[in-house]
Amino acid sequence: MNPPETLLRPASNPNRATVLVVDDERGPREALRMILQPNYEVRVARDGSEALRVLRSEPIALVTLDLSMPGIHGEELMRIIRQEFPEVELVIITGHGSLENATQAIRYGVADYLQKPFDVVQVSASVFRCLSRRRGRDRLVGFLSSLGETIGYQEQVEAILEQAGHDPRVGERIGTLLETDEGEAPTHDNLARSLQCLEVLANTVETQSVFLRGHARRTGLYSGMLAERLKLPNEMIEHVRIAGFLHDVGKIGIPTELLTRPDALDPKELAIVEKHPEIGTRLVAPLGVPTEIVDAIRHHHEWWDGRGYGDGLFGEQIPISARIVAIADAFDAMSCDRPYRSALAPEIVRLEIERYAGVQFDPTLAKEFLLLTETSEVPLQVLAEAISDGQEAAA
Repeated sequence: MNPPETLLRPASNPNRATVLVVDDERGPREALRMILQPNYEVRVARDGSEALRVLRSEPIALVTLDLSMPGIHGEELMRIIRQEFPEVELVIITGHGSLENATQAIRYGVADYLQKPFDVVQVSASVFRCLSRRRGRDRLVGFLSSLGETIGYQEQVEAILEQAGHDPRVGERIGTLLETDEGEAPTHDNLARSLQCLEVLANTVETQSVFLRGHARRTGLYSGMLAERLKLPNEMIEHVRIAGFLHDVGKIGIPTELLTRPDALDPKELAIVEKHPEIGTRLVAPLGVPTEIVDAIRHHHEWWDGRGYGDGLFGEQIPISARIVAIADAFDAMSCDRPYRSALAPEIVRLEIERYAGVQFDPTLAKEFLLLTETSEVPLQVLAEAISDGQEAAA
């Protein structure tokens, strides 16, 4: 007597996802096993009952399912899997496709729907895409849980994705970002994907209040202009510009009410707001973004005299990207309306930067920034208004 097919398998590799192939026909079942075996742990089942036994005995990441089988029919099996194993990805691979079947598949949250006869490229691409989405969701849940611990309460975590969901680009971009394999070496492509998603999150922060609108783009612009004036290497200039844009991305983890309140915050509330550089760092650091960007996000509220927040750095301990962004950030904050005050006049902004040079700001960089405001062909406050007007039009 031959042993069950589920026992005919090599030793498991805990680093590989496990796929369950469910098909009553031996030919397609074995073909799928051969296609998937090089990259995944593969289990097979000849009917719905055997499939449920496998699912109930070990973790399964994805199930490929034939709809027309004896015993438990495909639709009923989809219903049971969704009820008992909602996190499992489902891919339908059937020779009996119909509009009704496809509609049922959508109803049960099926990730893909393939027709027989299938080919290697089609199946491989579908399974890879589905498991990438699954890894992304797992990482997002992990990040949100970590975020909840960071800011001290869980309710805000549940609001973050709902908040981000107001931007129609979030779904596709955040999914693309989170598909990046953990530990994957940074490349131009996956860095671009990461920055695209972070851009969406940065924009999401700005939807929390009219007072925040355009702040990220303006800070990025001013940071890049100062970096250019300092004649930093071109690559670093670009990193500083991106850092300026992303510096407040951690505010996505801060309650909107605290960011928009016109009255003073109490010490406990202020401590929550001051978590945003840490939250931002925890968001971007695993994505392989350049050091200058991570440093600026982490340290853009450090003060030259050591009285800022982050890690209590002072002087040249503070990375130069963070020192640049700190000035650009403060300049824009003073130049624009805030919930607690109106925009300051340009001469007042200049006096404040001069006053805090050597206290809050790197004195050399503060001097160069003030020279930049004098020599710029277009006054920076005018640029600020143009950026804000452009964002209003786009919205």
